[in-house]
Amino acid sequence: MENILVPTDFSEDAYNALYYASRLFKSRTCNFYLLNAYSENTPLISRSINNGNGDRKGLLEQLSDESNEALKHVYHRINLDNKCPKHKFKLISRKTDLIEAISNAINEFNIDLIVMGNKGKTSGLGVFLGSTTTRTMASTKKCPILAVPETADFKMPYEIAFATNYKMPYDAEVLGPLKEMAALCGSAVRVVHINEEDHLTSLQEGNLRTLRAYLGTTENSLHWMPNFASKTEAIQVFLDELDIGMLAMVNYQHGFLENLLREAIIKKLTFNIDVPFLVIPEAD
Repeated sequence: MENILVPTDFSEDAYNALYYASRLFKSRTCNFYLLNAYSENTPLISRSINNGNGDRKGLLEQLSDESNEALKHVYHRINLDNKCPKHKFKLISRKTDLIEAISNAINEFNIDLIVMGNKGKTSGLGVFLGSTTTRTMASTKKCPILAVPETADFKMPYEIAFATNYKMPYDAEVLGPLKEMAALCGSAVRVVHINEEDHLTSLQEGNLRTLRAYLGTTENSLHWMPNFASKTEAIQVFLDELDIGMLAMVNYQHGFLENLLREAIIKKLTFNIDVPFLVIPEAD
């Protein structure tokens, strides 16, 4: 993970995500790409232009100036808070939709990881992540995303929980980001399965063997959690009991994560995780 994209709307949760990433990768030589996307609907930071004619060109020029100035401010702030000679920064201001800007940046700069902020504890996982982060997860199929809670203080995640139901196949491409994150942090991977059945099927057993083979020398262990009223509740209990520092899942289409998002929103169940959440895309 050498090229890290950090979208920002200049909020504190966006800055906290950048700060967390800069600490997480402090020992790694890498490039940080700070991205701000704006449109005609973006609120101006300073006093709005007022020429009586609704000058669209003037508005866009002012938005562009404010975007670039605010990006410079974020750059100077992170260098004051956590200056690291191994980190280089590129500031990117784009007049476009954020999701499109992220997609273009992934291709243009060969991005390895997206780091985004979220609003912290709330009443549901979809809201917890924030609509922008959730939309990015749904639309981004080429790059893992690390969602960092606004309230999370940095500490190295020496325990990473990997939640799975063993129903989808694993391969080196899917598990690569998980293994790389564990190696970066010196972490053990705690594989957690929600006990929906008494026994694994032959397909699940085969996928489990493949998973452990790919984890290889990465320290890991298997855990079964009771099938609580909600899977989100079961995962929360697991995170608390093992003092987990990061949660990871694979974003399969119609898979485990999608079901969690649907469960949390429709049933309005609590999912008060306060640790970073690594979402790995399904392999093409």
